[in-house]
Amino acid sequence: MTASQILSAIAPQFDSDPNRNSHLQLAVKRTNSVCFGENYNYAIALRAAHTLTVTQTAQASGGAGGSITSKREGDLAITFSTPSSSSGGSCDDLCSTSYGRELKGLIAGNLPAVSVCGIYKPPCE
Repeated sequence: MTASQILSAIAPQFDSDPNRNSHLQLAVKRTNSVCFGENYNYAIALRAAHTLTVTQTAQASGGAGGSITSKREGDLAITFSTPSSSSGGSCDDLCSTSYGRELKGLIAGNLPAVSVCGIYKPPCE
């Protein structure tokens, strides 16, 4: 399957987004084909879904980041979360969406390694 087909399967809400192809093209530039191997298109789709979600959330909240943790109507107050890592390790913006967290899991499953014959697999990001 192509990255576009996978994106439609995992995040159909973005099929009509006018910036969908731009997010896919940017995801291609940030995703290492050697690292992900047969999961390359899946990684591209996850990264595009993540950035589309972040963009949509930022637009809906007037540019603020993170997910909404509380709202109030009288005197309007919105509180946004700060991304954190449940594993205690470092967490970048990928932790802010379910697609990003799934991509982090895919990255963890494709970590660089040195094999017995000394072949090095380059980093995923």
